[in-house]
Amino acid sequence: MSKCLGCGITLQDKDPNLVGYTPKLDNKYCMRCFKTIHYNEEMKVEIQNNQNIINKINKLNLFTIFITDFLSLNKDVIDIFKSIKSSKILVINKCDLIPSNLNLEHIKENIQNSYNINNDILFISAKNNINLNNLLNIIEINKRIILAGETSSGKSTLINNLFNTSLTTSKYNNTTLDFIKINKDDVIIYDTPGLNLRKKIEDKKIKVVTKKLSNDFILTIGELKLKGTGNITIFVSDNISITSKKEDIKLDYNYVIDNNSDVELPNGFILVKNKINIMTNQNIVVRNSIISK
Repeated sequence: MSKCLGCGITLQDKDPNLVGYTPKLDNKYCMRCFKTIHYNEEMKVEIQNNQNIINKINKLNLFTIFITDFLSLNKDVIDIFKSIKSSKILVINKCDLIPSNLNLEHIKENIQNSYNINNDILFISAKNNINLNNLLNIIEINKRIILAGETSSGKSTLINNLFNTSLTTSKYNNTTLDFIKINKDDVIIYDTPGLNLRKKIEDKKIKVVTKKLSNDFILTIGELKLKGTGNITIFVSDNISITSKKEDIKLDYNYVIDNNSDVELPNGFILVKNKINIMTNQNIVVRNSIISK
């Protein structure tokens, strides 16, 4: 049976309420992709299980390009990356959003050391055509490739830019629904459904905010609430709200954060340059800083 060129799902003309529906089976796109492309409509679908996606990637056993972005780097993402058994590279997309005063080679070394990974790391921007030639060289050397990564990390946009394909792209999560096999000259590349690790938002830019913590005020960053003493620098998407006000709430978790550490956030991180004590409303993960010298 035919598959949708946009999301990879098998086309069907029986039930409009199920994925893959199209009025005519000779159409190139399912109705969901058609509405996304032409009307920018979001149509909810059942999210695939991450482990099923990883199992299929490992079964194919091909060189894997794992896509994430600077603000999405955290333990969950790296654990998924490490679970891929084949040869692989970590590609950090949207590098054009990274503040220009940060050294990418320095960040690369810190990521490898902080998360104890030996694989190479490449910074790219699919949107602005940064380092795509380097990535294309890697693809042409390996010939048979899997493109994997978190939902909304830009996998389909990258393939469209590299190979002039017409995969469906959107600002919504889970655009790709099944493995899509693409043949271009002597290269075979598989686009995969996005892995779901957190609520992912569209990043237009990274905002950097410096705050002085106080025990008299609650600092709220997205859903994280904290208080303490000391200075912090917050790196988050510009869509994440940051507020500070007096609130009479109990914060149950206590942490001592060492020098040059990052507190991971769902869409960013908090840089701690000098040791501080904080209290939070939820468990946090702390890593060696990926930007500190």
